[in-house]
Amino acid sequence: PGRVELIPVTSEVPFGATPVEQARRIVEAQVSPAPDGQVTTVPPGTTVRSVFLTDGGRAYVDLGGPIVSGHAGGTLSELLTVYAIVNALTTNLPDITAVQILVDGKEVDSLTGHLDLRSPLGRSLRWVQQRGQ
Repeated sequence: PGRVELIPVTSEVPFGATPVEQARRIVEAQVSPAPDGQVTTVPPGTTVRSVFLTDGGRAYVDLGGPIVSGHAGGTLSELLTVYAIVNALTTNLPDITAVQILVDGKEVDSLTGHLDLRSPLGRSLRWVQQRGQ
């Protein structure tokens, strides 16, 4: 099999009147079902409970639903799920430099036991397909 990686996708996201509204719309797009022919890294039914932004460039994304219980598990799968969200926010909203994922309103150690989510994560393009590949 080929390399498993995130593929950048351009999609229309409704305009948010404030940065936090725009951030929420971007995350909602990430947890939505994938376009035809593509696979999402986020378990179906995952919801965006809330999004908070700090003056220091950090975003806190509170996810609900089956983000943990419905997750496929595995290190790579968890990395792809988290960085799909982190990279979408930090790429599309340059004022956001790091993202922390919460689950059901609480800080979590990880989604499936592989990636430390106890503090905000910055953008990482390590798992993103580079153009021309």
